[in-house]
Amino acid sequence: MRMNAKIKKPVTGLHIIGQIRTDADNDNKLKSEESFKLSLSRLIRKYRIHELGSYYFKFGDDAGFTGVVCLVESHVAIHTWPELQYLTLDVFLCNYSKNNEEVCRKLFSDICAYFNPLSVDKKEIIR
Repeated sequence: MRMNAKIKKPVTGLHIIGQIRTDADNDNKLKSEESFKLSLSRLIRKYRIHELGSYYFKFGDDAGFTGVVCLVESHVAIHTWPELQYLTLDVFLCNYSKNNEEVCRKLFSDICAYFNPLSVDKKEIIR
């Protein structure tokens, strides 16, 4: 675990929150929690992080979904609004056994890429 020199506290992980805008061509991705769930599971395996469980809720046949995946390293949360071509994304990975900051950035980026974004507004928070 590394220390933040400015405030003399341990850096326990990286938390990235974002707002993603896409276009109408991606409506199916914004509506399909099953497709996203499979994609996210592949990314979790790719980056060798560990899924503990997940919960997804679909708001209706022609509506978005929300999902939360609990990880040993922390969590991923997503909320989609296909009618607005918009989603929010929250990725937090702790650094308990290793520095996961780059993995957090890559995971966030790969999830964004899945939705073919027009724009990504993100904020990184060092925890």
